[in-house]
Amino acid sequence: MVSAAEPASRRGTGRRSGRGSGGAGAASSRAGGDPVGFGDGAPFGADPSRSVRASITQASVERAFAILLAMTAVGLGVVDTPAVLAQLPYLDPFWGPLVAIALGASFVLVGVSAFVPRIAQLAQILCALLFLVALTTWPLTVQESIPSTQQPWPWWFCTVGSTAAAMGFATWRATIYTALVPAVYVVLRLTPVGGDAGLVRALLDGVYTALLSGAVLVIAVVLRRAASSVDTAQSTAVRRYSLAIREHAVEVERVQVDAIVHDSVLTTLLSAARADTLEAKTLAARMARNAIDHLEAAAADGPDDDTPVSLADLRARIGEAIGALAAPVRLVPAPSGAVRLPASVADALASAALQAAVNSVQHAGGPEVTRWVRVEQHDDGVHVEVGDDGRGFDVATIPSERLGVRRSIIERVAAVDGRAEVHTAPGEGTRIELTWSPPTPSAPSTTGAAA
Repeated sequence: MVSAAEPASRRGTGRRSGRGSGGAGAASSRAGGDPVGFGDGAPFGADPSRSVRASITQASVERAFAILLAMTAVGLGVVDTPAVLAQLPYLDPFWGPLVAIALGASFVLVGVSAFVPRIAQLAQILCALLFLVALTTWPLTVQESIPSTQQPWPWWFCTVGSTAAAMGFATWRATIYTALVPAVYVVLRLTPVGGDAGLVRALLDGVYTALLSGAVLVIAVVLRRAASSVDTAQSTAVRRYSLAIREHAVEVERVQVDAIVHDSVLTTLLSAARADTLEAKTLAARMARNAIDHLEAAAADGPDDDTPVSLADLRARIGEAIGALAAPVRLVPAPSGAVRLPASVADALASAALQAAVNSVQHAGGPEVTRWVRVEQHDDGVHVEVGDDGRGFDVATIPSERLGVRRSIIERVAAVDGRAEVHTAPGEGTRIELTWSPPTPSAPSTTGAAA
């Protein structure tokens, strides 16, 4: 015994194949269709759950840097204000306070930018430039040399200026700025207006400033690049996923169209080609009308047309369709059950069952073959079995280009999250089992709820 099964695919294909299936199926039983074909498997996989939140993004990094710089600037500005006021007597009475007030105003603007992100870069650039102006113009603002025990007040804000440059400037500009500030400060410390601290003390202060500012710059560059990579990877993943969804939708439609073509159009054309009597021509004309109605129904139905169908209605639909076949097919009595199916599922099961019965009539043997269809409730879903005790076939010998089982049965059922299994062997008959169960609702995760 050879068994084959197709995994369930995704839902949402709409009603495409059920309307008019009885007429088309009855017509197809009188025409020579191709033997049962069998593919390697449904081409779809289950859609992954996409509830992923990126842990680091470019926007989040910039936001964090803006807040950190705002806290540092405002905090150091408040703490070091007494030191700045203590040095004002040594400075020009106009330019000294003006430079200090301008730099303090830039610190306030940086603090405001933590709450107004759109001005963050402007505030950072302005802060960095004003600090560089305060540092380089220090000799011009000093009227009397400061004591050697004191440091020029811009020293206390070197880190703020370098951090603002790292945040607001491009990497190469920030690198030049980070190297320039310690160098300028060392030169100032060696002059009388900068306290004449001596070479060793000046170099120690400069190296300290360079190391701290360089560390801030390196951290900023590394985090920004990492965040940019995450953003790029995420946008690429979303773009590929959108493409996969579109390709999947096209594949679902292709399966439906192939099934309709096999069920209605090909059998109609074959019957018309073989019609040599008035009765055969009348039958071919009726089949053509049924095929046109079938195609029109497929074009008119939409994915929202999913009215529930009872098991009794499904059984009646299948029974009416197989009753018009050229050979008798018995509908096995079974309890009705209370399950209700979406219309798209009922259409797919009815059309697939009819195609399986048509294949049996055409290929399983003559009137001596017993054929049956069983429709019954299976747990919360439906189980449909179409079988015969005819000649059977070897699945491995069926050419891959045949559409009968692969398109009209297996992929049609798989497209509505169902499952189709073919059990057959030469001389042992054939059983085709179609099953469908409602999807199990997944419990919301704690992470998803928190997000």
